[in-house]
Amino acid sequence: MNRPPEETDAALERLERQLGRLLNAGVLLAAIVLALGLILWFAWGTGRPASLTLTVGLVILMLTPLARVVASFVVYWRLRDWFFVGTTVMVFVVLVGAWLLKS
Repeated sequence: MNRPPEETDAALERLERQLGRLLNAGVLLAAIVLALGLILWFAWGTGRPASLTLTVGLVILMLTPLARVVASFVVYWRLRDWFFVGTTVMVFVVLVGAWLLKS
């Protein structure tokens, strides 16, 4: 069943706002955790707490775009926009594949 264009446009506009907030929150959280890791590193030198905190900050930063792709997938699925569902799945596979190959 197709939705009216106005409803689809409103849903896409909400998606853009939500994705913007998601990206901002992810980057802000990663920056806070990385800053904490740097503070620990400067205060106590290279040690397990500083190293772990910096690693967690980097993982949060790497997962932020992945979270955007997952959120987009959910919205496009609800809108039954199968072209973008397929495109989002391909982007997800490429991101995960690149991440796994890098590890």
